[in-house]
Amino acid sequence: MVFPEHMEFRYYVTPERKEHFALYDRTLGSRMTYLDQTQDLGQCLIDLYDTDFYDAYCTLAEINKLVQAEKDATAWKKLLELSMSLCEVHPFFGLLVKELSELESTYAHGQDADATIVLSFANDFEAIVRDAKALIERCLDDRYQPDYSTAERYREAHYDALLHFDDMRYGELATEEVMLDSPAYDSAYHYSVEMLRERGIKTALREVLYPNTVRDLYNYLKAYCLRLPLPIHKCKNCGRYFVVTGNITQDYCTRLMEGSEKTCRQMGAVVQYQSRQMKNPATREFTRSYKAHNARVRYGTMTKAEFTAWSKEARAKRADCVAGKLSFEDFVAWLDSDKQR
Repeated sequence: MVFPEHMEFRYYVTPERKEHFALYDRTLGSRMTYLDQTQDLGQCLIDLYDTDFYDAYCTLAEINKLVQAEKDATAWKKLLELSMSLCEVHPFFGLLVKELSELESTYAHGQDADATIVLSFANDFEAIVRDAKALIERCLDDRYQPDYSTAERYREAHYDALLHFDDMRYGELATEEVMLDSPAYDSAYHYSVEMLRERGIKTALREVLYPNTVRDLYNYLKAYCLRLPLPIHKCKNCGRYFVVTGNITQDYCTRLMEGSEKTCRQMGAVVQYQSRQMKNPATREFTRSYKAHNARVRYGTMTKAEFTAWSKEARAKRADCVAGKLSFEDFVAWLDSDKQR
């Protein structure tokens, strides 16, 4: 076989609210990891919302065409290459790799196989993307109908026929002692307590999902996030959704702004500071006068050196006014003392 014959996919959430996806070959003695991804819980939902999957759908169509045709070793290698490339787009595609592995195994054992698995996966994935968009906008964004509970927002979205799945059933669940920050397939039961402590490896008892289909995986993740609930906000700078970590009142995400080395959150801090400053009448008057004097430089009625000297003195007087050392009326009078008519 070209595909590993005994592939396993598992998903769990760490105590630090990190979601972990793993795809590996569970053949004893030769285990190999094909997907090992850890990120903030809910990030895969955000990626479902944000990602343009056009190229991925084209790849799925190519995979489906190969599956429908006669397959030799070259074709199976191409299927493995194409399906693994999709795992770089989104971890959910790891389930497709697992299903193709099972398909090759069925053919290898001379049994009848379901050649529609790729089409079924593609249909399910497209429905998941649509469902995830509604889930984020109408259920997990706690600023949408904030007087509703998460359960009430979810029910309302169902009444409006925005969600595409009627239930949240999923595959095999197990409680396992997982090794945090370790190979995806490894088990704590293979090592003594002393050995793991010496290596500084932490473990935790977690609920682990072994999904059979991509619907299983999505339904479990969806149910988990709804039960928490997982708060998601729309960034006030870039307008994209992000998972709220820490302060529940976060308004800005940590994405880099286009053409900048600063994040939206860093820019948001500046905006909030400026907003607070502008509420101070001394700052408002300083800003008004600063713009007027800067215009004089552009029109040639004030030199740059004069403007630099004026702005330095104006900032000092603004600081005195804010500190209460100079009255607001005297500060405004000084700003207007050289006002041009």
